[in-house]
Amino acid sequence: MIFRSLLKLSLILAAGYCHASSDTLNCSAVEEIRFESAHFEIAGNLYLPNSFANSKSPLVIWVSGSGPSFRTVKTRQTIRLINCFLDAGIAYFRIDKPGSGDSKGELSDDKLFEQLSQIVVDAVNVLMTHQKIDPDLIGLFGSSQAGYIMPLAIANSHYIKFMIGSSCPGENSIDQWNYLIEKQMICEGISPERAAKNVEMFSILRSTNNKEEFDRAINYFVANPMIVKSLNYDSTFAERARQWWPREINENDESHFNPISIVEKMTIPIFMVYGDKDTQIDPAQAIDAYNMALKKAGNNFFRIELIKGVDHNMCTSATGCLNEITEQNRAGTYSYSEKYYDAVKNWIEMLKDHYKN
Repeated sequence: MIFRSLLKLSLILAAGYCHASSDTLNCSAVEEIRFESAHFEIAGNLYLPNSFANSKSPLVIWVSGSGPSFRTVKTRQTIRLINCFLDAGIAYFRIDKPGSGDSKGELSDDKLFEQLSQIVVDAVNVLMTHQKIDPDLIGLFGSSQAGYIMPLAIANSHYIKFMIGSSCPGENSIDQWNYLIEKQMICEGISPERAAKNVEMFSILRSTNNKEEFDRAINYFVANPMIVKSLNYDSTFAERARQWWPREINENDESHFNPISIVEKMTIPIFMVYGDKDTQIDPAQAIDAYNMALKKAGNNFFRIELIKGVDHNMCTSATGCLNEITEQNRAGTYSYSEKYYDAVKNWIEMLKDHYKN
């Protein structure tokens, strides 16, 4: 599957300077980069490292998870994470996702992965011509939903030379969503048996092309309402879902896309990190899937790490439940694990040694 868009414009403007401290980015300058990708107008910030102020530096492009994402960096923990790259002499680029900040255009739910991956490819094409960037050392760094976006971008650009991912799924988004809602129900006190049954029926309702099975799932939810408070989600749609029939299940839509089908062909350096408390993607399944896929690809330089006591967002957590994350955010105690910073920094050093050799 090859996705293409018309790359019409690249505009590079000096935007300011960075100053080194515990609360700011350790970079020599930040530049605004604007470009077009299909019908999107993208605005991003390029943060240039101090140590490469007068020469070309490697580059990592941030690929965000779901939801809004902005090019400006405000939280101390995100600044610290980006500094892991800047301090190692690696430039860092992030955009306002369409619909956020200054980027223009509306993303389509049906073509979300296609559109976002093409934006990444077009960003690579623009930045590899930048006088401060080494075009042979451009990679991607992303989390969560980025696990669908990054492999697609890599499949469509031979200029991407490495990938770093945290909490990235190793299965299609239907199965990933089933895992998410099942875990949150258990977090909210529903028995594992009842949660598993709910997910079984939910999966049938979403994907079956058998009318008898479809009606059975609807009748189950009418009699046994499913409520997931932390997601503000319930099964009151079940009765209305009768309007979905007759319908055709399209196995080619993005909800069926499994990124592992691309990963098993990837031979570039790859680092994947997961938290054992993740209740949003299945870390055990993803680790197994990535291990098998990269071995099948004959990839000789990859590392997959599991950090204990860490949730989906790489933050210290007792349960990883969304309700705990909400409470920690309210209390102002939610922050990245020190082990996460260490894991990223260690991999960067390994990557630098790899390219030196």
